[in-house]
Amino acid sequence: MTETTPTAAAPSPKKLLLGTAAALAVAAVGLVVFVLPAEYGIDPTGAGAALGLTQLADGEKENIYLKRGQARTNVLFPLEASQEQDRLVVNEVFAEKGVTLPAGAQLQSDRFQVELLPYEGIELKYVLDTGAPMWFSWYADGPVNVDMHSHPFAGGTEATESFVIADLRNQSAVYVAPFKGIHGWYWQNRTMQPVKLTLDAVGLMAGSKIFDQGGEHDRPLSPPPVAGAVQGSAPGA
Repeated sequence: MTETTPTAAAPSPKKLLLGTAAALAVAAVGLVVFVLPAEYGIDPTGAGAALGLTQLADGEKENIYLKRGQARTNVLFPLEASQEQDRLVVNEVFAEKGVTLPAGAQLQSDRFQVELLPYEGIELKYVLDTGAPMWFSWYADGPVNVDMHSHPFAGGTEATESFVIADLRNQSAVYVAPFKGIHGWYWQNRTMQPVKLTLDAVGLMAGSKIFDQGGEHDRPLSPPPVAGAVQGSAPGA
């Protein structure tokens, strides 16, 4: 007697139709809520403005800020992302870029980690005085749209200057604050998959701030819990 192996029943046409309709509905929501506001400034539901996506389509205004920032010199010095941020190397890198730390200056270190959901954005800013240096390196496991910018306390957001606006996965550089204010990045995940991002920074930061859908929040510096974290006085202290 021959046994017959049962086979799984094929989905009915009705189930196939419902599954296809559900997938199309999800794609349509993503298009209307996320893609159209961010890429084209079209926001039929108003959700794009609430999520801060429509500003990403405003290329003209961002280019004005970028033009200001790129007119500056001796502010941003790109580095290889693989360099380790230990204290000795930090001092060497600052010296190589012509950055002189004041005697007794307290170097601070910080690590920031975040997971960005599809089309979610977040802004991190460090408080820096005029001429204060910072060495930073960040990495994301997927592409993010980044606007590295700053604005002075005197003048506010209308005096914003952008230094990099691009789609990147990583960035490493020495940054020297051109004025007293807040300096950092706006990152946005423009994909439909979550993206994890980690930033390490060391320098003369006096604090940091987060800007998200809930508004502005003060954030304490959080040194990385690993050997070689940089924190201490500059040479000559």
